[in-house]
Amino acid sequence: MVPDRKVEIRHNPVKSAYRISACKTIVAPVFDPSVLSTTRAQRAQGWAVHVFTAFGIVVAMLALRDVFTGDPGGAILWLMVTIIIDGVDGPIARVLSVKERCPGIDGYVLDLIIDYVTCVIVPAAFMYQFQVVPNNGLGLVLLGAVCFTSAIWFSRVDMMTDDNWFRGQPAAWNLIAPVLYLMHARPTVACIVVAVLCVGSLTNVAFPHIVRAKFMRVVTLPVALGWFAAISYGATQLPDRPDALRPFLSAGSFYFLALCAVQTFRFYRQGQRQRSVDATAATPANVS
Repeated sequence: MVPDRKVEIRHNPVKSAYRISACKTIVAPVFDPSVLSTTRAQRAQGWAVHVFTAFGIVVAMLALRDVFTGDPGGAILWLMVTIIIDGVDGPIARVLSVKERCPGIDGYVLDLIIDYVTCVIVPAAFMYQFQVVPNNGLGLVLLGAVCFTSAIWFSRVDMMTDDNWFRGQPAAWNLIAPVLYLMHARPTVACIVVAVLCVGSLTNVAFPHIVRAKFMRVVTLPVALGWFAAISYGATQLPDRPDALRPFLSAGSFYFLALCAVQTFRFYRQGQRQRSVDATAATPANVS
């Protein structure tokens, strides 16, 4: 004889379908208000943002094609396009609440995948193909370090502070490689810069999120735009490398280095003050 079994009825708010299964208790229907309140037009907007983000990988492929065919100017310009896509898709996604409207796609993971290709793989190929680093064992070791340290950085759970500063050099090789190339950096200098910045990815040195970091943003944004414009203009002038372009590329580079140093020092002082407060709070009061 089969014992009596109670019936569980579960409601799927998306498909409006009931599923019946045998169990010991009856579970009340669970409704997802965010799904029910999302219209078809809103879901379409969310998918449009995901498609726009994913288009960055197509642009990365075009940049890689130009690397393989020996067109450094085209590769740099395509990398600049990926920076534009990466810079605007996040704010748009937050305004349109894409995470809630399209929960089936993780925009953060999608962005990380594309960023690793556009910020690491393509620039590493660029530096090897156009001999920013030597085409020998040392160059391969350095490019291996670029890929390795960048993978570690992209995996960090503490990659960003609450006030939108990156911890460690944020694998910005899509900017570093073009600047080194356009400035015609000597291989020795390029190797030192690459090695130092690889190590920087494993530290807690502060690097700004150009759009979201508030400290010095009124200066950082114009400097960044001018720097990007100088890089793009330099790419259009190749194979010539105008000497007049060097001051602009150098100024942008030194500004960000100085900003990183200042903010790192500010974080250090904040940490010291916080440790002092914690130590004072942990010290028992003297009893007279």
